[in-house]
Order: sequence, then C-alpha cells, then structure tokens
Amino acid sequence: MIEFLPVIDNDFDFSPLFQYFEEGNKDDDEFDVYPFSKFRYFFWNKESLRPKGLNIDETKIENFDMFKNIFIRGDYFYLIAYHYFINVKEYKFEYKVEGKMKIEDEDGELKMVSFFEPLYNALLKEKTKSQTLLRHEYILSKNKFNYINKLTELLLNDYNNLDDAIRKEKNVFSKYGIAVKEIYLDVFRDFYSNFVDYLSKDNFSALKKLVYPSKKEIQSFQIENRPNFKKGLTNEAREVVINSIKNSLIEKGFIANVTTYEQIDDLFNNRRRERDRIIWLKTPSLLKSFYKVLIDKNIITSTNNTHWKILSDFFTYQNNAEVNSDKLKDLKYSTNQLDVLNLENCFAILYEIVSIK
Repeated sequence: MIEFLPVIDNDFDFSPLFQYFEEGNKDDDEFDVYPFSKFRYFFWNKESLRPKGLNIDETKIENFDMFKNIFIRGDYFYLIAYHYFINVKEYKFEYKVEGKMKIEDEDGELKMVSFFEPLYNALLKEKTKSQTLLRHEYILSKNKFNYINKLTELLLNDYNNLDDAIRKEKNVFSKYGIAVKEIYLDVFRDFYSNFVDYLSKDNFSALKKLVYPSKKEIQSFQIENRPNFKKGLTNEAREVVINSIKNSLIEKGFIANVTTYEQIDDLFNNRRRERDRIIWLKTPSLLKSFYKVLIDKNIITSTNNTHWKILSDFFTYQNNAEVNSDKLKDLKYSTNQLDVLNLENCFAILYEIVSIK
C-alpha cells in the first residue's frame, strides 16, 4: 500500500482556524492547518515538505540513479514521485508509459494497478477526514461567516498554487496534479451548494467561476480580424503570420532564439498555454509596452482586462524569473521610442498579408 501522508493517530482536535474565530478574533491572520490543508502536501516541492516532518530518504529507492534528476531539482509533486518510486516493485519504464505499476496490497502481495489509483485513493481518504472535521467545526461555529469565508479564501489560494505548479512543471508527475485538482473542484462544489448563505460576494463569484466555468473565457490573445483578411485568416496565412511575428521578435532581440512556432501560436490562439513560457529578453517595461502595441494597433481583440494575467502566464524573464502580473500592471510603459517602434514593426505582416477564403 502507498501511504502518501504521515499516519497521525492523535485524538480528534479542532483546527487553529476554527479556534481562532471561536476566541472572538476578527482580524485577518495566517493559518497553516485547516480542513483540507493537507492537500498541499501532494504538490509542494522538497523545500516545503521537509520542514513539515515528512521523512523522505531518496537513498531507499532502488536504482536511484535512474530517477535522481527528478529529485535533485526539488520539483513540485515531489511527494507523489517519491512514493511511487519507493513503493514500486520490479519497476520497468514501460510501466510509466502504459500508466500502470506493481505495488504491494494489504496482504503484502504484488498487484498491478493504474498509476492514478493509489494517489486518488489517498486523496479521497484525506477528503473524507477533512469533511468530517469541517462538519463538526461548521456545526459548532458561532462565527460561521468569518470561518467559512476565510477557509474558502485559503483553499482558493491553495488551488491557484496547484494550478500554477501544474503549468510550471515539465515531468510526468505534473500530470497527476489533475487528479488533485479534481478533488479540489469537488470540495468547491460542496461549498457552492452548502455554504452559499455564508459566502461573501467575492468568494461566491470565485467559486461560481470554477464550478461553472464560462466557455467564452479568454485564456490568451486572439488576432483581430482585419479588412485585408477578407473572411478571415486561412490556415496557410496564419502560419505565415505567426512565423513572421516569431522571427521578427527574435531578430530584434525581444525573445529568446529558442522560441518555437507553437509557443507564439499558443499566445495568439485564445487557449490555455500548452508549451513552455516564452523567454522575454528585454525590460519588464517593454513587456508592458508589448501589450500596449497589441491593443493600440488593433492587433488583438479585447481581453476583458485579463491581459496582465495572460502576459504573466505566457512569458518568463531570463534565468526563469517570474513575470508578476501585479508588478507588471504597476510599471510605466517604456520610454525607449526605438524599441517601441521595433515592436510595432514585428507585426507589419498583418498589414501586408491578404487571406481570402
């Protein structure tokens, strides 16, 4: 059996979150333990896990050299990777490809299971324990509004951290984050159904967006239709446009020369990012000006005020420095007129190409 979380046999106790509000406190505070907080263990990296008392010893993994690159980086989903490799018997790479492995059952016998089964079972077990804790705390709480809304905010923050971890990771274990995400969404559906009378307007809107996502949600930029496109860009014309934009941005030193067609195509195709982030080589102010050029020159359709989020999701600075959407929003636009003109020229192809269906 795979036990992802440490076994704790302590007697039942209330969470610090519940106790804080029961003592009459109303000011905002930080909490490390609350219902469903252990879900974080599944996607935390090595540095976050070890201070929590999780005794992880990679040397116990058979053929550790085969997998050490996963562990020396301190990846997200570290706990998942560790427990799979420490428990798998007769491990062979085709098991990973086929999505199955051999583990010991409760009787010590080897059995073949899906990679997802042990993880999903562990998540369901932790969800059940947390629901029991939440049920008791909710029934007894004298400050239900403060308690429920703070718990919702904490879980929304955890969910966003999970979503960020899934999109930053590159190895196979990031895909298991989808199973963790599914459990979070189940929890949010319960909150949306059962605690609606206590949810603040902001929390209600945030949960509704997750539980009932809009099919029209803007997820990246989308090229605006233009008179010279006639009835729109054909596939062939779009390929010319994307390649021209990519090559121009590289030649003028705005993005790294390793940038691929697919990365730029994602950026202008109104869909979730599916590739690595694009490396921006210039100043953050010029990245902000990059958006200004896009909107001022009618290169893209309206983003409904999601442009800073899109830029932070699709770009990274050199040395993997994060593009912070809040900091980007507060910057001034670049005053380097030559750079801004060069940015505008990167999209000259849109004024030249004709696409007739």
